[in-house]
Order: sequence, then structure tokens, then C-alpha cells
Amino acid sequence: MTKQEIELKVQELLADMTPEEKIGQLLYINAPRTFDWGAELDFIEKYHAGSVANAPGAQSSNDLQKRVMAASPHNIPALLCADIICGYRTIFPQPVAEACSFDVEMIEKNMEYVAEEAKAAGLSMTYAPMMDIARDPRWGRISEGAGEDPYLGSIVAAARVRGIKNAGGIASCAKHYIGYGACYGGRDYDASYLSEQELRNTYLPPFKAAVKAGVDTVMPAFNETFGIPMHAHKYLIEDVLRGELGFKGAVTTDYNAIDELINHGAAHNREEACLKGFKAGCDIDTGSLIFQEYLMKFYNEGKITDQELDEHAARVLRLKFELGLFEKHEYDLDYEKETFLCDKFKAQARISSQKSTVLLKNEGDFFPLSREEKVLVVGQLADDIDAPLGWWRGMGEAQDCTTLLAAMKEKSDNIIHVAGGNILDGEDFDREALMEAAKDCDKIFAIVGEASYISGEAHTRGDISLPGTQTEFIEFLATLGKPLAMAVIAGRPLIITRENEVCDAVLYPWQFGIMGQGVADVIFGDVMPEGKLCACIPYSIGQIPIYYARPITGRPYRGEVVEMSKKVSSYATDFTCHYIDMPSEPLYTFGHGLTYTKFEIGTPKPLKAEWNIGEAVEFDVDVANVGERDGRLTLQLYIHDVAAEICRPVKELKFVQKVELKAGEKKTVRVALAPESFEYYHFDNTLYADPGDFLVYASEDAAHGEAVKITLK
Repeated sequence: MTKQEIELKVQELLADMTPEEKIGQLLYINAPRTFDWGAELDFIEKYHAGSVANAPGAQSSNDLQKRVMAASPHNIPALLCADIICGYRTIFPQPVAEACSFDVEMIEKNMEYVAEEAKAAGLSMTYAPMMDIARDPRWGRISEGAGEDPYLGSIVAAARVRGIKNAGGIASCAKHYIGYGACYGGRDYDASYLSEQELRNTYLPPFKAAVKAGVDTVMPAFNETFGIPMHAHKYLIEDVLRGELGFKGAVTTDYNAIDELINHGAAHNREEACLKGFKAGCDIDTGSLIFQEYLMKFYNEGKITDQELDEHAARVLRLKFELGLFEKHEYDLDYEKETFLCDKFKAQARISSQKSTVLLKNEGDFFPLSREEKVLVVGQLADDIDAPLGWWRGMGEAQDCTTLLAAMKEKSDNIIHVAGGNILDGEDFDREALMEAAKDCDKIFAIVGEASYISGEAHTRGDISLPGTQTEFIEFLATLGKPLAMAVIAGRPLIITRENEVCDAVLYPWQFGIMGQGVADVIFGDVMPEGKLCACIPYSIGQIPIYYARPITGRPYRGEVVEMSKKVSSYATDFTCHYIDMPSEPLYTFGHGLTYTKFEIGTPKPLKAEWNIGEAVEFDVDVANVGERDGRLTLQLYIHDVAAEICRPVKELKFVQKVELKAGEKKTVRVALAPESFEYYHFDNTLYADPGDFLVYASEDAAHGEAVKITLK
């Protein structure tokens, strides 16, 4: 149906619905895990609940929809919802890993397959993608997003929305609006202390990109922003999201969040919380049943009008028509079986784990491994089928996972494994067994990291070093006299400074999903590593929050080593912005990632020195593969606004392009920076570019590149 036809259907339906039915469309109820329902189903049928957390599976979905539609005076189907973040049964790498691919085409295809598999199980709405910018790796939910950068976060958000839309018949949800990733101290659900300019320039862009890409719904965050909980934030929901960004879809609350306005101190009781949430623009009350309890009362008292009720209900009904649920709400059980874990999805998950793996360090060309080398693989995570799936795994099962050890053994008969002990939980390890096994091996490869249950929602860690005795484990292995590498399976950037110092090579495959074969492909050189960090890896916890696009300062650190004075009672300093007891830079910066060849990138050459504001600014960039293997360069362009009304960061990513280069090949790449690349929100909340000078860098990460100056006039 066309938009006009859908709108006509919605208005015709609303005209014939009672206020109780309209309120029903705003209700959501959690289903039990099986279809053995009692009070839940009675509630759904009595109040015509518009959204249900689906009991998984096509058969349950079909059974539920029959009951829902039969009970509805107008045969209105329910939205069947679930958190499908990185896979339903076929679990892809966690989103933070996937973002390290810097490959939006792959990410779009991933989400299309994820949505297709979820839809086959009867789901019509997924609470994804998450697009919170996160600059504090203590926050467990950094695993669900695209890292620290607004530009990368925006192109990834748009790709994920497009992917879900490509699947058809299943809704996307942009979450968590807004500032959730800036929670104080990295503590999940805590407040965000942000200026409006920082909120708009750093945290808003991914949501703006998602709206432009056609996202179906938006979920407010649990946090307070500007001292107001997001579920009562009429300014940010109605004025900014719906007004400025032009979002037309439904706003669905996070679980029980309107009720929690009381805990925030924004409402005295449930009745007041309900009215505040409704008036702020929340359409679907997820979990608290607060709309069911009070909206009819408010309607009868005249506190909410027919027009308001129609606007809220219309957004839900419109979505159901757009998804085609009125025409197709029965799911094919045979197709469901054929779809789960099918070869197409697993092949794509393998590609994703290949491209998401980041090679941080590779001294002595430890990687790629040769199949003839005898490699001692150590650590209990090497053969752990649960850890690679991470916290968010839909209906994925650990038994579907191919571990890193199993994947390596598929490629080589020269792999020996010694777990060494329960080092994750802090127990001692078997030194004698490790020493004995290492004698006849050429290399040692340690698999370390986090268990799946210590990252994700509500899993803030105050200490993000390797848990347990893993650090001591790595340091012991370094004394055995063999080349040593480690791979880190984790849902966040961990502090690995001590381990990095003693290892010859460091690989970061993150929580890579079910296809360990993809990581093994990189380890043995069957494919080239091309992952790039989407978030800095800190040198020390004392640096957090740390990110490359830091604010500029009047006394920037120049990199000089300052000797400590012994003649005065205080430390010597050069009076610049830095730490006196640790580096100011991260251990590994944003965009860093090695490969098995070597690229060179020239200084950008602008087609002219001066450009008018509003023009796309064009450059030629010379790139070359000076190594011995074909590869794919991740070309990154950064800018710095030299003098602005509001001081801009030292660097900002504004362009990413993958460039195929054969060994020895050189190319000149024409790059155009769009006019919006130079814009930012000013104090009056308007978006425009300042005239003046800009520095532009082309590089492989945020730390390198020679600048060229251009002028906007």
C-alpha cells in the first residue's frame, strides 16, 4: 500500500475504535517463554494489547496472533517483539566487533539476515539497532553499539536500519535516545552530564542518520539528560526528535521506564508518572502496564484529548500497516526450520568474524600462522563455546558455536591445547603442564578475555583489566622462551597494557559469534585482517573516559619527556595537558588495526585551496600497497576546524572508504567531503559550518597523517 492508502486505513480504523481499544494499542505485555499462558493471555484479550514480547517460534506466534485478532473488535494484529541485537539463532559478532570492520555494506547485509531469521520465527519488531556513542569501556553496553565516534556510529546506524528494512515485515528500533552511553562513571542507568552542544554534536548524529534511513521506532534511554529522565523529556522527544529530525514513527519505552520516573524523583506516584510519560511523547508503554491503569481515567477527566489519543494510537497502527501485518500474520513452520542456521547465514557470519577481527600487534610476523608450525594453544577460553556469543544472543545456543580452538584444529594438525586451569575465576594455573607442553612447540598462542556474562546490560566493571589470574598467566608464558601471542575474546576494550608488553602479537576478535572459523581464517592468513578499532583501548583505567576526538586545550601536550625534579618537593612539569605518571595517549587508538601487507597514504591534495560553504570539498589521495600481499585499505579522512565559535575536537572522522590494492599497486582516490562534514551545532542549536581554515588528514587511524589546509568562505 502507498502512504496515502495506509493513512486512509488508519483514519478509518480510528474513527470506528473506542477509546479503550486505542489505549490497548499502546499496551505491551511480556509473554512467558512457552505458550502455556494464563493471566497474560487473558490480559491481552481483555485489553487488546497492541504489543507482546513474543514466545519464540513461528507456531507460538501463529497461535498468539489468532487469539489476539479474534479478541480484537477490529481484528488488529499485535506487534511481536524481542531484543534481536546480533542474531536470532545464527549469532553474528557483537555489534562493537562488527563496527570494527568499518564495512557498512557487510553490516547492512548482516542485519538483513538477522532480521530475516527473526521474522521467520514470527517476530515483527526487534529492539535494534543500538546506536549509543560510548567512550567509557567500563560500561557493559559498549558491546551493543558502534564505539566512540559519531561519524562511524552514524554510518553504521544507517546501515543497520537499512538491513532490517531490507528484510521486510519487521520493524527496527533506534535506541537508546539519548546520551545513555555517557552515563556517569560508566554505571549503567546512571545520569549523563552533558551540555546540549555535546549532546547534539556527539550523541545525536547516529539517531539523525537512523531517522533519515527510515527507522520505524525509537526507544528513549533509562538515563536523565539535562536533569530530566528521558521518558519524561518532552523537549528532546517532541521538539528535537519529532520536530527537528522529523521522526514520524512510534516511540516505545524501555522496560518499566515510565514507572521508574518515580525512582528518578520526577514523579510522586504512578499516576503522575503515567501522565508525564504520555505527554512527553511515549506511545508504547513497555512492561509497566501504567497506560492500562491510568489513561482511561485521564481521558474521562479530560486530561488527555481525543486528538492526543488518536495521534499515539495512529503511530502504532500505521506501523502495523506498513509492516503488512494486517495481510500477513501467519508464519511458515517449514520455512522457519529451513532458515535457522542456514548455510547462507553462517557464511555471512563467518565473513563478519573475519572482518571484525583486529590485529593490534604483530612483531616478528607471528601471524599468519603456518600449518606446519607446532602451536601450543593455551587458556580455558580457547575451547569455551559460551564466551564468543556474548551477552546478547537472541535464541542462539552455545552448542552452535565453533570455538577458536576447534576452528584452528580444522586448519592444522599441529595444534596442541593445554587449558592451564580456571584462570578466569582467579585460580592458580598448572605451570608444570604449560612448561612441558611448550618444550616441543614453535609458538605459544594464549586465548584470554571475558566470560560472556560480565559484559552487556547492567554489567559495569570498575576494573576492566583481564579478570582472574589471566595477566599472571600471560606473564608466565612470556618466560618460556617461545614467541607468544594472545587473542582477546571480550565485549569491551580491556586494559591489556602489561600483557601487550610481553606478547609478540595481539589479536582482538571480540565476542565473535558462532563462527570461530572466521577468526581462524585470519590467524592462518587465508584472509587478510582488516579490522580497525571503533573505540580506543586505554593504557590505564585512570585515562577513562578516553577517545581520540578529545577537546582541544590552550596548553596541548607536545610529547616531550619531562624529567622529574629532585630539587623541589613537587614533580617537574612543562605545564601542558598530560599525566605525569602515565602516557596521555591510549594503548591503541581509534582506527588502529594492522594487516599482513603495508599501505602508504599520501597527504590529501585539494582540488583548490578555497571552497564556498555548502560545497562538497574534493581531494585526491595517493594510496599504495608497498607490501607483498594483496589487501584492502581502510582509508580514513579526519578534519580539524582551526578556529571556531565553539572549540572543535583535535580531530574528527568524516570519511571512510575501502580501497582494494594488489601488492605493489598504486592508486589515486578522489574523495569528496560532503558540506555537512564541516557543520556542527552552535550555542543557539543551529547547525552550520564556520568560515575559516580546516586541516584535513588522510590516514589508517586517528593518530597519523600529514595535514593539508583548506579554507571555507
